[in-house]
Amino acid sequence: MTTEMTVSQGRAELSAVTARAEFGGETTYLTKHGHRAAAVVPAASAELLEQLEDLIDTRSVEIALANLDSGKDERVPFVRRSGANPA
Repeated sequence: MTTEMTVSQGRAELSAVTARAEFGGETTYLTKHGHRAAAVVPAASAELLEQLEDLIDTRSVEIALANLDSGKDERVPFVRRSGANPA
């Protein structure tokens, strides 16, 4: 189940929102100016997303290294632009 509420409502109901996420598996989208700005999700959902991102990142690195090894791609040296201010 999912619900939407403003950030102000979410702040006022934070305890209830987190309880519904933790115990009911509910996702609550917090809105600002009519658009979704953030979400309160069950921790298991966030952890799964992190694992999926790690798998995608790992696979992307493996593909890039394989392309370098096979000669399909070549290394490109990093060159700092003159006059650029490091942030």
